[in-house]
Amino acid sequence: MPLPDEYWMQQAIQLGETVRGKTGDNPHVGCVLVEKNQLLVKGWTHPPGQHHAEAHAIHQAQELGLDFSKLTLYCTLEPCSFVGRTPACAETISEVGIRHVVVGIKDPHPRVNGAGISIMRNAGVEVKEGLCVDEIRESLGDWLRRFEE
Repeated sequence: MPLPDEYWMQQAIQLGETVRGKTGDNPHVGCVLVEKNQLLVKGWTHPPGQHHAEAHAIHQAQELGLDFSKLTLYCTLEPCSFVGRTPACAETISEVGIRHVVVGIKDPHPRVNGAGISIMRNAGVEVKEGLCVDEIRESLGDWLRRFEE
């Protein structure tokens, strides 16, 4: 029997917590890549200018030679949609061929705020959003409050 999406999102939340306070001004996001009920890759946010959680997981999956079309990506925060110090994660996800993404919460950053989800959906990626919302809001609370003013 397949494990529920909530189970995999909890794994991503726990990964994000392992880098709390180590990501500079970036949120401490966790990401897992799953195929057929098996966790294959873990990703987490690195300090500014380095991999975001999704890019970290994708890079590892590329090194392992995984078939992205068979994977589901779970990430605690909506993938970014703009190029800054790093490429846009939503674009990278779409380009490598991931077909299924589960997002915990939307990114309230004014340059994202739903745009990452739109990029992926427009590229044909099936996106499910709004999973483990309370836990993620608690985990990312300090970072999220920056956008509530």
